[in-house]
Amino acid sequence: MSKPIRNSTEMTDITRLEQANAMMRLVNQALARNDLAALAALGFCHPHIGELKQQGGFRSSSIAQNTRMITRLRKVGDTHAQ
Repeated sequence: MSKPIRNSTEMTDITRLEQANAMMRLVNQALARNDLAALAALGFCHPHIGELKQQGGFRSSSIAQNTRMITRLRKVGDTHAQ
């Protein structure tokens, strides 16, 4: 017997959170290199870049919170699939 397909809303949420984490990591790396061109290529305007620089980038706790939510959504999805 095959497992049912996971809820598409959960999959969308997981994908969105994974993309957000990837973006935050890229931004933090670009900030560490002071690579303003990379930040602009990621879609950030100069005022937002200045704000990110002032704040020191995205907090690791935000990335960790997204990671915990991804884990939770996967666990819920696996429970529903059984």
